[in-house]
Amino acid sequence: MVAGRESILPYSLVCVNTGEAITEEDLVEFRLLYEGELLSSGNRPKPKNKHAIRRKLHPQLRRLWQTKNNLRQYAEHLGSSVDPHGGTEEERIKRGIAGLGASWPIAGYNFVPLVTSRWALRCSVDILLLRPDETQVIHSDGGDLDGKVKTIFDALQIPRSLESAGGIGPQKDEEPFYCLLEDDKLISEVHVTTDQLLSLPEHRRPEASDSFAIMHVKINHRGGGPFDRWFD
Repeated sequence: MVAGRESILPYSLVCVNTGEAITEEDLVEFRLLYEGELLSSGNRPKPKNKHAIRRKLHPQLRRLWQTKNNLRQYAEHLGSSVDPHGGTEEERIKRGIAGLGASWPIAGYNFVPLVTSRWALRCSVDILLLRPDETQVIHSDGGDLDGKVKTIFDALQIPRSLESAGGIGPQKDEEPFYCLLEDDKLISEVHVTTDQLLSLPEHRRPEASDSFAIMHVKINHRGGGPFDRWFD
């Protein structure tokens, strides 16, 4: 990108990572919301801000696992493989989710990422990012828009250490902890549209670091993976 170039809002950006197409066949799609402080990664990591975002997305993703039939069926399948005749449907689902969390134990957490290399899923994310700025200045050093999008990417994936989780262990109602991604490298394509944030939903005047983000996520399988039957 060109350093210092000013663009009148709305401004759109397309970032291609793996470049794998997300087809409409067997598609699962949903939207995640975030309202609050969003800091640019820049040259200094912002682990506390990233984990604060991660914690706001956690209950939304938990609700997704609770309501999407294919995810419920997959969790029940895992729970049944441990004890085929044990408990009710909800107990088998809970046991399956606990087993998933045990596969990603990090710094006292048990994480349940939805998009993983193991399940051979493809993922695209379309982000509408509203901020108080009236214009968008793009920097080549990773600041401003680029750095804020990077903060969102990092918040979508599981942290690698207690430090990258903001130095905070799991809190009440965070066992297990739901995340979108095992690794942000699994995202095939990202669309970002940024525009001005006029006010926050509770009518509070936004601060300079405030943001409101809507993340439209699309997921389907590559084929030949162990998760395929749950996306048919």
